[in-house]
Amino acid sequence: MNLSEQDIARLASFPEQNPNPVIEADFISGQITYMNSAAGRHFTDLKQKGTSHDLFSEVKKRISLKKEFKCEVQIGSQTYEQKVYFNGSDHLLRVYSHDVSEMKQIEKNLGRLASFPEQNPSPIIEVSLKGDITYFNPACLLKFPDFYELKHEHPVMQPLKKNFDKFRNGQLQSFSEEIKIGSSYYDQRSRLLTENGVIRMFNLDITEQKRSEEIIREKNKEITDSINYAKRIQESILPPAEQLEKALPDSFVLFRPKDIVSGDFYWYSPAGDYFVIAAADCTGHGVPGALMSMLGSNFLGHIVHEKNISSPGQALHELDERIRGALKQQENPDSKDGMDIALCAFQLKGNKLLYSGANRPLVMIRNKELKEYAPGKFPIGGQRSEKIFENHQLELQKGDCIYLFTDGYADQFGGPRGKKFMKKRLYELLLEIHSLPMKDQKEKLWKAFSDWKGSLEQVDDVLMIGFRA
Repeated sequence: MNLSEQDIARLASFPEQNPNPVIEADFISGQITYMNSAAGRHFTDLKQKGTSHDLFSEVKKRISLKKEFKCEVQIGSQTYEQKVYFNGSDHLLRVYSHDVSEMKQIEKNLGRLASFPEQNPSPIIEVSLKGDITYFNPACLLKFPDFYELKHEHPVMQPLKKNFDKFRNGQLQSFSEEIKIGSSYYDQRSRLLTENGVIRMFNLDITEQKRSEEIIREKNKEITDSINYAKRIQESILPPAEQLEKALPDSFVLFRPKDIVSGDFYWYSPAGDYFVIAAADCTGHGVPGALMSMLGSNFLGHIVHEKNISSPGQALHELDERIRGALKQQENPDSKDGMDIALCAFQLKGNKLLYSGANRPLVMIRNKELKEYAPGKFPIGGQRSEKIFENHQLELQKGDCIYLFTDGYADQFGGPRGKKFMKKRLYELLLEIHSLPMKDQKEKLWKAFSDWKGSLEQVDDVLMIGFRA
């Protein structure tokens, strides 16, 4: 990798790396449901005030529009340009706020200097409605030494030439366009001064801004390339589909990461008379979650194969000890990282299934009846050291359907009211489709998820494993 795993983890969470405030709010409860670190720096009292904060004063005036919009809000001496999106309902909003105070001051200064073109540091050109160049200031010749020679043929005049007839016919009063002349970029703003009968063009040099944007684009590409490489590494440690199909021909794995890489992972392998299967959900998603998933996958392989542990409860106890040790959680009381996991061992030449879980259940459907086997109510990892991972023993019958899954499917927002899918709806869907071949069930599950999600963002990694005895 070009970047270390630590570098990737630091840069991967794009909302957190965004230098501008990103906030999600529920306008019924008035609570802030998410805010990135930039929001905390800009608005220290935001969490306390919720949607009563002055930041949302303009948003409240327009929320009844029930569609995406832009607005500006003044907070003290600062001006923020806001882009507001509805997150699947008419009261869940995501608000991007960009501090444009400096740009507003520049515009104010330009306005103040407009009546003194000679002193303006930006090139100003005036053209009559007959098409004659009637004025250009000293900055124009300073920036464009060949303007006096080229006049109408100079590149700075090209945007106006395209729109000149619209100005003259009264179809256009003003316009702005970004132009490049040589190696420099300009924000050109043209306005009709009706009292003077001329079109005045301001040309604001934005070269440094464009260079900064280019640097950001290059850095984002480097980060994305590195994360894509991390994805290939993560995919290489996931067990091959053929291994599951060989042991359990009627089976499926539904795996859809939220980001390029995933904090969910699946693991399965033969272990003596058993075939061991795990579905795990690590703390976080994206690269931080993926790093944790690599730890979990590696530890499971060592526990099952090198320590010859196929009892799910015993394996989870060992996994908990290893995760807590690897993250030095005994020494760091603030560390709560870890994972939720459902782990089962299926007897290949019998009818026995052993299951144990940490916050993730196992579901069995038999004769159109669904039964949930409850997990232990604690995660792998974290501060608590006294944990008991109970083994459940199931005597399976031919045709029984077994499902392991993380919480990403049920937690997805969507539907007509932007609500969570919920576990109850998932269980109803499994009962409806469980008689189908497992491959067909996978397609039905993904279609139901996609239809529910609609145009909303996927909120978490999605993982589900199903097999028929």
